[in-house]
Amino acid sequence: MTEELTPIIMLSEQQPARPVRTLEALLRFYAEGHRNFSGSDLRGVTLNIIDKEIKSLDLREIILKGSNLTAIILSRLKVDLTGSDLSNCNLQGAILHSCRLDQCNFSNSDLRRANLQSSSCRGSDFIQAKLQTTGSASGDFTASNFTKANFRSSDVAGNFSQANFCGSNFHKATLHHFDSPQADFSDADLRDIVLSTSVNIKYSYYNHKTKFSKNFDPIAMGMELIEDESDSED
Repeated sequence: MTEELTPIIMLSEQQPARPVRTLEALLRFYAEGHRNFSGSDLRGVTLNIIDKEIKSLDLREIILKGSNLTAIILSRLKVDLTGSDLSNCNLQGAILHSCRLDQCNFSNSDLRRANLQSSSCRGSDFIQAKLQTTGSASGDFTASNFTKANFRSSDVAGNFSQANFCGSNFHKATLHHFDSPQADFSDADLRDIVLSTSVNIKYSYYNHKTKFSKNFDPIAMGMELIEDESDSED
C-alpha cells in the first residue's frame, strides 16, 4: 500500500514580509509568495502604478492586520482580496469600489467614510467594526457577521440577507435599497431609523432586547420575534 504524501507548502508562502509602505513593494513580495504584511502603512496608496493593460489584481488571502490603509484607492480595476485579514485596520475613507472581499476579516477595523459600493463581501466578518457613512450601496453582504458593529447615523444600503446584526448600533441610521431577509437583529439598536427607498426587512429576526422607536412596529414590517432561551423556561 502506497503511503499518502502530505502536500508540500512552499516556505515562502508562510514567511512574513516586512511591513511595507508602497504598493510596488507589496506586489513584489506578494509575487514572491509572501502573504503576511501586518502593520504596513499604505495610506493614500492608489493603483496608478499598475499597467493600464492589467484589468484585475489577485491579492487573495493577504494579511494586512493592524495596517494603516487610510484613503487607499483600489477601484480602477477588479481587485480580489478573498479570504484576506484586514482586521484592526485603519480604513477610513478607503475606496474599495467593486472589489471582491468575500470571507474577509474586517473585525475591529475603522471603515468610517469608506466606500464599498458594488463590492462583494459575502460571508465576511465586520465584528465591532466602525461603519458610519460607509456608502455601501449595492454591495453584497450576504451571510456576513456584523455583531456589535456601529452604523450609527449612517446611510446603509445593500444585500444583507442572512446577515448577523446581533448587538449592532443602527441608531438614527437611514436604510435605503436595504434587503435583509433572515438577518438577525437580536439585541440591536434600531431606534429612530429612517426607512427610505426599497427597504425589505421581512422575515428578519429580533428579540425582546432589540430596541425600536415607539412608532415602529416590527410585526407590521414583517419581522419575526425569536424567543431567548430564558423566555421559554417554565
